[in-house]
Amino acid sequence: MSQSHSPTDSRLADAQATFDRMRSRLNAVRIAYARSLPFDGKEVTYDDLRRVASETIQANYELQKCRYGSIRLKLSVSKLLRRGW
Repeated sequence: MSQSHSPTDSRLADAQATFDRMRSRLNAVRIAYARSLPFDGKEVTYDDLRRVASETIQANYELQKCRYGSIRLKLSVSKLLRRGW
């Protein structure tokens, strides 16, 4: 028997892929910031780091909404940058 995928399954897969991509980007930007290396052809500032962290949090919230129907775990930029992922 073939199993059909519902729109929520594809939405969940898209949200997971977006979150994984953003998490990898955050790690790369974080390393570039800590080592004063260029990223995407320019020097990384703290504002850039905060922006990428905020985008990662938004991707995580979308993933939580897809999985659980609501946001169960609130994140902050400061905690995310302090702890890592």
